[in-house]
Amino acid sequence: MELPRRATATSCRIAGRLALTTLALTIALLLAASPAGAQRASENVVTTAQDAFGTSIGNDTIGIYSAQEARGFSPREAGNMRIEGLYYDQQGNVGYGNQLFGSTTIRVGLSAQSYPFPAPTGIADVRLRLPRDKTQTSFSAFQGPYNSHFGAQADLETPLVADRLSASVSVGAGQKEFDFHTVFYYVEAAGMLHWRPNDETEVISFAQMSDGGNGEGMSLIFTGGPYLPPKIDRSIFFGPDFHQDRHRTQSTVGAIARSTAFDNWRIQTAVFRSAVRMKSDYAAFFRNTQPDGIADLSMRANPSAIQRSYSGETRASGVFAAGPFRHTVHFSAKGRSVTRTFGGDTTVALGPAMIGVLIPLPKPVFNFGPQSRDSVSQGTLGAAYVAEWRAVGEISAGVQKPFYRRSVDYPVGPNAVTRSSPWLYNGTAAAYLSETLTFYAGYTRGLEESGIAPLNASNAGEAQPASLTEQIDAGLRYAFRPGLTLVAGVFEVSKPYFDRDAANFFTRVGALRHRGVEMSLSGQPIEGLKVVVGTQLLQARVSGFTVDQGLIGPVPPGRTPVLVRLNGNYGPAGWRGFSLNGQVNFEDSQYANRINNFRIPSATVLDLGARYDFKAMSASASLRFDVRNVTNLYGWTVNGSAGNFMALPPRRYSVRMAADF
Repeated sequence: MELPRRATATSCRIAGRLALTTLALTIALLLAASPAGAQRASENVVTTAQDAFGTSIGNDTIGIYSAQEARGFSPREAGNMRIEGLYYDQQGNVGYGNQLFGSTTIRVGLSAQSYPFPAPTGIADVRLRLPRDKTQTSFSAFQGPYNSHFGAQADLETPLVADRLSASVSVGAGQKEFDFHTVFYYVEAAGMLHWRPNDETEVISFAQMSDGGNGEGMSLIFTGGPYLPPKIDRSIFFGPDFHQDRHRTQSTVGAIARSTAFDNWRIQTAVFRSAVRMKSDYAAFFRNTQPDGIADLSMRANPSAIQRSYSGETRASGVFAAGPFRHTVHFSAKGRSVTRTFGGDTTVALGPAMIGVLIPLPKPVFNFGPQSRDSVSQGTLGAAYVAEWRAVGEISAGVQKPFYRRSVDYPVGPNAVTRSSPWLYNGTAAAYLSETLTFYAGYTRGLEESGIAPLNASNAGEAQPASLTEQIDAGLRYAFRPGLTLVAGVFEVSKPYFDRDAANFFTRVGALRHRGVEMSLSGQPIEGLKVVVGTQLLQARVSGFTVDQGLIGPVPPGRTPVLVRLNGNYGPAGWRGFSLNGQVNFEDSQYANRINNFRIPSATVLDLGARYDFKAMSASASLRFDVRNVTNLYGWTVNGSAGNFMALPPRRYSVRMAADF
């Protein structure tokens, strides 16, 4: 398959240097290492997952939820990220190779029952990849998906002082291609120190940096009426051929201190810094796309923009046990300070064009305007109590008092200042009716972020003020037998609804309610087979002035009423390290526009893969081959906030090798 031109000669030289640098560092690490247990090679998200509500290991994610979407919302956008259980405000992403983060678990329903200070949209709880007390080198390399996707990563962890101080370093580089066929080159590095001055205290510090450049901008399709775009070639990048200089840098730095040196008390303190800078950014808009594929093409360019956040938490947790009872109290102080720049973008009309085709056009001159500055400061005090009665049940209650202030400095006109200081509270209860059956229920009131204006809004990139949100949920857990568990629940989440108004300004236009049913079945029904099956039934409804006036329909676009994801991994002992894996993903028909007069058809996508775990001399290694969208199903998805259409990714292949020395 012939791919369009991807980069200039300069970018190719950069990629070559990155590959050579990575190779040299890998050789040095391998020479310095001694044999140890497996790490990267043994990672398998299906066999590790405890339920189907969302688990990430390395670069693999399974389950019906993720940090980007849970119960129809985004925990990350809502500000519900945690690192090692402590408050963390994340800007952008954290690298491309997950050098710092070992796993991410989505905590909703039963898994959030005794979690201190839960949140309505769910918690994305990240666990760090802590260095151990053995010297080990891991190397991983991958090819695909698509024709020009390659990369490599080397990790070293080693003790510096026996049983007291250990360290890890990681370097990676490669070329990454997204499903919409924009490509960029990246290099990244990370390091971590794990210090244990005594048996009761530990200090963790880490830093990560990634740089991605020579990337292409997205091409966004908007139809001119209630119909889907025509079929296009999904194997190529399309749009103007000049926007290949998107450049993004991001970094994460943090420190965590934990101690149990005090009787019955555990003290934790964490400080994090997260930053992302877009040095240049472009997007192509295919507006008023007709059934024959002809559209009005325009190009939007943004000046350099930065998002930077400082966040952290100090928490004291006391545990007091008496007979069958266990009492836990938590006292927390957390906060964040966020600075963002946005605006100043400019749009140039380029005339009629055909979607799905690489368009040779000269690069226009972009004249940027002044930018706006968004500043958020928030501090929150909280207290929580958990009571557990062995073999009977548990209850919990918590209260928090946030102090929120947001200021937007516009280049023209007065500044906008928003303040909020509501009382937040939560309560949960669980009853252990037998060794195999548990019932739970909970209520949570939170103050969450409300998202960012989409690219096609007049205030694109502007963050919305934090809003009060509520959640009620209940359900059960039933163990059919050891190793096979069902979790089923119902939920209702209520939030303000943000959308583009009649003037195309992204703002609050009503209220949004998500009611649903969620189910997880996970375990080993037979020897060698691990299954993780998740289902979400969702009823999303909007109310308010815009619905009453008929400006928008009562169902927000892009919400899937029925979602089913089935993952399986089969590798009995007799196969000697060989295993097969697969995923079936079903998404029901959903509304494709705000006025609810046409829908996207349902889609069932099948992914298959094979894996071989083996020993090569003293190394533990794994080799994986994956095929996504095996049947090459054609279909569309819609971005609910912006309304642009994206074709389902075509059939694609990838190979990944990992080895631990």
